[in-house]
Amino acid sequence: MWSLNNKTIVITGATNGIGRAAAIELAKKNPKLIFTYRSKDLADSLIDEIRETSPNVEIYSMFCDFSNQESIRKSAAEINNLSSIIDVLINNAGVVNTSYHETDQGIENTFAVNHLGYFLFTNLLLEKMKGETETRIINVSSAAHGFIKEMQWEDINFKNNFGQGLKVYSQSKLANMLFTRYLAIKLSTDNISVNAIHPGGVNTALGNQNESWYSKPLKMILRPFFRSPLKGAESIIYLATKEDDGVTGEYFVDSKIAKSTTYSKNLEEAHKLWNLSEELVNQTFEL
Repeated sequence: MWSLNNKTIVITGATNGIGRAAAIELAKKNPKLIFTYRSKDLADSLIDEIRETSPNVEIYSMFCDFSNQESIRKSAAEINNLSSIIDVLINNAGVVNTSYHETDQGIENTFAVNHLGYFLFTNLLLEKMKGETETRIINVSSAAHGFIKEMQWEDINFKNNFGQGLKVYSQSKLANMLFTRYLAIKLSTDNISVNAIHPGGVNTALGNQNESWYSKPLKMILRPFFRSPLKGAESIIYLATKEDDGVTGEYFVDSKIAKSTTYSKNLEEAHKLWNLSEELVNQTFEL
């Protein structure tokens, strides 16, 4: 097992669900743990819980609103100032929306948080991940990436066809997959592995902000089929602690390499997404 003792872990969306479960378990490995939050109360609660089982762990919390690019830049700058190296980056922050709304940058909120959040945050931290020792990026995607056949380039916001938001969420998870594959290739000579995971159906707070009449009844119906957040976090914990085996650009389900859709491996589409993402964050990244 790869030792996390004194290594630096950055995890987004750590105050709920699988992110919280992963943070608590990984803290037991004695790393330097940095996590982002939107709710200070939830952040303080997580710190208290971690202190109960890992009283000596070095832990830092950073506010970050992943729907706001300036907030992402500010948080990334704070983390870069705090860290000489980042050994593990876990991109987990995400949303599910059942109604259409845009960020201040005019980007549909689901795509902005679930994809552009990963894209911008990761690129802003990458210099701290390059070096002689192996580092790891873990992107939380979903089997939902297969619910949509391809990226909807002509209307990336789904402004004209939002529906109930399921296709919009699926597109954001497909974007996670394309980003993972493309970044893995770009970083193949930098000793940085990049892999994606599907956590399974997990009973979390994801989507609780929605007010649609069917949101809560749907979760109640599905609840008996949900797995626990800790079970959902197992693939994250596995990828963060497994021995260095050179595996990169893969998709993991239940801590094993799994098949993803053919489209999710399309490097031309991944390149197109990369270019669009740079345009939407108004910044280019030379890796």
